[in-house]
Amino acid sequence: METIDRCLYRVQGYQPLSVEIVAQTLDEVSIQKTLCKISIRSAQAESALQLQSGGSILAIEFEAESKLDLIEATRLGLSLLEDLLSAIALVNGSTFQTTEPLQVARLGAGKVDECEFLIFKRLSLRHWTEPITQQTVFKAMHLLAHWDGLESGHRLRRAALQYREAIGNLDDTAAFQRAYIGLESMEPLLAKAVDLTPGTEEINGYCKACGHQFTRKRTSLVGVRVFVMNSLNPDSAEENRKADWKMINKLRNDLMHGLSDPEELSDRPHKALIAAMHHLHAAICLASHAEDLVKDTYQLARGSSVYLLHGHYKTTSWPMLNEWEPAIEVTDFTWVPHEQHGFVPQVSLKCERQQDLEIRVAELGEPFSYATMDSIKSTRFEQD
Repeated sequence: METIDRCLYRVQGYQPLSVEIVAQTLDEVSIQKTLCKISIRSAQAESALQLQSGGSILAIEFEAESKLDLIEATRLGLSLLEDLLSAIALVNGSTFQTTEPLQVARLGAGKVDECEFLIFKRLSLRHWTEPITQQTVFKAMHLLAHWDGLESGHRLRRAALQYREAIGNLDDTAAFQRAYIGLESMEPLLAKAVDLTPGTEEINGYCKACGHQFTRKRTSLVGVRVFVMNSLNPDSAEENRKADWKMINKLRNDLMHGLSDPEELSDRPHKALIAAMHHLHAAICLASHAEDLVKDTYQLARGSSVYLLHGHYKTTSWPMLNEWEPAIEVTDFTWVPHEQHGFVPQVSLKCERQQDLEIRVAELGEPFSYATMDSIKSTRFEQD
C-alpha cells in the first residue's frame, strides 16, 4: 500500500468582528472530517478598541498532504474556520463576515527543519483614480432623466442598484447573485421588446399514450436569454453568447438550489460574474437610450492587488497556536510620493523573529478564490 506523506499546516485569518471566547484555543475539533486545532482571539487588547475597531485573529492547525499547494491549503483552512463560525452564528447569532487570509505556513515538507510560508497583504482600494468629469455627470443625468420619464424607469433603477452593489462586492459569488437579480429585474423589458411573455416559456409536447398535442408553460427568463444570446432561436446564436447564457444560468441554478459546495466552484463565479455584468450593463444602457455606453469589450474592476511575502526559515516547531505570529512583521500600506510614478504604496518589514530567513516579494496574479502557487508573479519593488 502506498503511503502518503503528510505534514503540518497553519492558516491565520482576520475576521472583522471582534469576539470574546472562553477558551482561546480549541483542541481536537473535527470539521469536514479533518481533525484540527483552532485559536480565536480579539485583535485588540483593550475593551474600548474592541468596540471601536473590532477584529479577531483566527488561526487553525491541521494535517494534510505534504504536496498540497500552499494557496489551496489557505482556502482549505479558511473553509474549516468558516464552518466553525457558521455553526457559532447559528447558536448565538454572531454577525460574522468573510474571513480574510493573513498567512499560511507548512512545516517539514521536503526538509524536516524547514518552514515555508506565505504572508498575504491586500492593497486597499480606497480611491478611484479616474476623475468624475463634467461629461460623466452629463451622461449620468441623461440616464436619470430616462429613469424618471420611462414607464419602466423603476425597473431600470432597480437593475442599476444591483449592478452598482455587485461592483463594490469583492466576493465573486455574492456579486454574481446581485448581477443575476439585476438581470431578473430587466426581464419584462427585454421580453416585451421581442414580443415574448415575460418570465414564461411555452413548451410544445404530446401525450405518449394517446398522441394528443399540448402546450405547457414553465417559468423562464425568456427575455434575458434572448438578449444574452442575441437571438430568438438558441440554435442559431453565436457560440460565445450561448456559452455565456449556459454559464450564467447553470451557476445560478447551482447556487439557488444548493447543488454545489463553495469549494467546488473554482473560477466559475468569477467568469460568470464578468459575463452577467457585461450583459446587465448593456441591457440597462440600451433600455435607457444610452447606446453610446455599450461596448463590445467589457472590463470589471475587482478590487486591489494582493501582495505576497513568500519565504522559508529554519525551525522544527511552532509556538502555541494563539501566540503564533508571522515570521516577518509587516506594516500597513501607506502611500508616498515617487519621482517617476506619482504615489506608490510602501510597507516596512521587520525580520527579527527567525534565523536563516529567505523571502521574496510577489503579487497574486489571479483571484484568490481559484489561485494557486503558479498564479504568483514577480512584482516591481524598491528597497530603502
